[in-house]
Amino acid sequence: MHRMRAYIARWVLPAFLLALGGTRPALRADLIRPHGYRAYPNIAGDMIGEQTYSYDPRTRTGVFRVSNAPHVLALGPRGGRMFDVNPDVEGTLKETLELTLDHDGRLVDQPDNAFELRGSVTIDGKVYEGVLLTGRPTAFGAQGKPAATRERSGVFDLNLKVTGGKLAGAFGSEAYFRITPQGGSTFQGDFTADFQGGRPLTSLRADRSEAAPVPVPEPSLMLFVTVCGGGCLAARALKKRGARRRQATAAAVSRLASTPTASRGPRSRSGGRAPGSAPAIRRSP
Repeated sequence: MHRMRAYIARWVLPAFLLALGGTRPALRADLIRPHGYRAYPNIAGDMIGEQTYSYDPRTRTGVFRVSNAPHVLALGPRGGRMFDVNPDVEGTLKETLELTLDHDGRLVDQPDNAFELRGSVTIDGKVYEGVLLTGRPTAFGAQGKPAATRERSGVFDLNLKVTGGKLAGAFGSEAYFRITPQGGSTFQGDFTADFQGGRPLTSLRADRSEAAPVPVPEPSLMLFVTVCGGGCLAARALKKRGARRRQATAAAVSRLASTPTASRGPRSRSGGRAPGSAPAIRRSP
């Protein structure tokens, strides 16, 4: 037994760890949120722009970029809470994203990793203009189209740490950004090759994943006693009420049994007394 343990520790375990360490992690096809989620504020964009990725084999990293023009800000699910996003006084209307990825599509911490949204939006009579939101990417995900389909476009998403902007207070400290190129995408799930896509559909929304649910308070002793006592009293009242109803029904039945019933004479179909029921009258000839 001792020799077997020594053999496993010397040869089998190192070989297993080496094989495990040599396996490349399959992270490049994993979206952060495969099914997304619904949250507000939500800024949508799909008018113009492009998505590009340039890979450098020397550093084994690539630069992922997105640029387009946002067009609507939704503060809620109703149409009355949707506001157009327009160019600012300088004529600027755009959102840009730049980040560095490694050969497996994982985010590499770089000073140039940044998101910025510029434009103008009027909400309830107040104008927000210039830099509306800035953020720093903290996680990146991607999902390529299955090989069995003809579509080649992929989906990308990332988490953002909100760092500033006129709408920073509305979004909070975290945001979620989803990118779906609408045309000409060449992404095949490989981050060791260049790819691009046109007219990226984007959705920038507040991150509600860390929102704590409303706690349900545990019932106190006084509440427990009150509820139990109220239940007992209600049950006792229903029991007394049922007993009184049974007694009243029994009394009514006994009264009906002791009262003589009067037999009425037969009546005709017209409702009057039948001819044979009237007393006979003898007439003299």
